[in-house]
Amino acid sequence: MKKYLIYIALSFLIASMSLARVTGCKEGNCENGYGKWIYTDKTTYEGYWVGTKKHGQGTETWPNGFIYKGEFENSVWSGQGTLYFPNGATYVGEWANGFMNGEGTFTWSDGKEKTGTWVNGKLQE
Repeated sequence: MKKYLIYIALSFLIASMSLARVTGCKEGNCENGYGKWIYTDKTTYEGYWVGTKKHGQGTETWPNGFIYKGEFENSVWSGQGTLYFPNGATYVGEWANGFMNGEGTFTWSDGKEKTGTWVNGKLQE
């Protein structure tokens, strides 16, 4: 009898672990509309979708504390957006191809700021 209880407990444990790793659309319409997608690493995207790609306004949140709120084009950060860093720093500005590209302001957690033109993630001096 004890063996059967152990097998049952193990099967529940394995089933719950596999369900916890399920990725996919959890709410709404993640093909063409507004929906929430959760990845296996617990990263989430909540926002607009076009043709199963992140497109338009959305928020991407990582378990390590990074948050991007802004525009997406074909699942890539593109347009206006804000990246919040776990240490309290932020970048607010333009994005292209997933990088800081264009006018923007980087603010360190101590409040110091750098504003200017960014190209592929680097401030142009």
